Amino acid sequence: MTTPHELGPGITIHSDMEVPKLEIHSYPFELLEVGQCFLLDFESRKHLNSIRSSATAWTRKYRDEGRQYVVRRIPDTDSKVGVWRIS
Repeated sequence: MTTPHELGPGITIHSDMEVPKLEIHSYPFELLEVGQCFLLDFESRKHLNSIRSSATAWTRKYRDEGRQYVVRRIPDTDSKVGVWRIS
């Protein structure tokens, strides 16, 4: 690894540093038929946003096939959501 270069307070440029792997969640969107859902617990607001982003991405990816997914929080729970295939 080469010597880092200081640019200013809190900013350092590094060379030859590997990119950390992302935490990947996989959800069974492809298995859902219209009217079906899967439930899951979300760990944080960031995780909930990730679930919603995934549903949006799947809806866009399969727009030509008419697939559409929605995410809703489950009432009376603190950390559970459902993902439905609505078309």
